Amino acid sequence: MSVRIEKVNSEIKKRIIEIITEEIDDPHLGLLSITRVETTKDLRESKVYFSVLDDNFSIALNILNKMKNFIRFHLGKKLRLKILPELIFVSDDSIKYTVEICKKIDEVMGKDNNF
Repeated sequence: MSVRIEKVNSEIKKRIIEIITEEIDDPHLGLLSITRVETTKDLRESKVYFSVLDDNFSIALNILNKMKNFIRFHLGKKLRLKILPELIFVSDDSIKYTVEICKKIDEVMGKDNNF
């Protein structure tokens, strides 16, 4: 991945976080975090990976998809790009997976300590 694309990804992530926290007031989003952004080389699409603490991925995805044009409009105001990428929101359950693995490790370690 080129340095330019990495900078674009970082800036899009930062700005989307700002837009969601400052402009969108929806309690159904809960504790939502943007985990990463992957933009195509031609800057036509950006996959925006998100995670939610309360496992309401489908609700959050629905809200984000409904707000996509709003988010993109405000993103266009904050970024100076010739082409503003289309946003594609994707649920990222890697945090949930990591928590489950840690719990299993704790269970195994706890059982080993009993011997």
